[in-house]
Amino acid sequence: MNSCPFCKIDLEEKMTICPSCNAKKGYIKVNDYIAGKNYLVFFGLIVPLMIILFSIAAQNLFGVGVSIVMTIPILFVLGHFMLGARWIK
Repeated sequence: MNSCPFCKIDLEEKMTICPSCNAKKGYIKVNDYIAGKNYLVFFGLIVPLMIILFSIAAQNLFGVGVSIVMTIPILFVLGHFMLGARWIK
């Protein structure tokens, strides 16, 4: 059993929304939206990797700079995956 960090009631392992305070389990909060794993995989890994591939194909200095900058969201997402989902209100 887990407990909600906000209202301290006991919750089952598989619960993703606290019935008492409506806290949600997720990885990151984006403009009042609690992002789950699918959101992070798409916008944090797939999109930056596609940008990196297209910028490398340009074969110029700007493409190299864009590739370096696009590693930041990838590292950010990998860090959140390593920490796991957390309760967000």
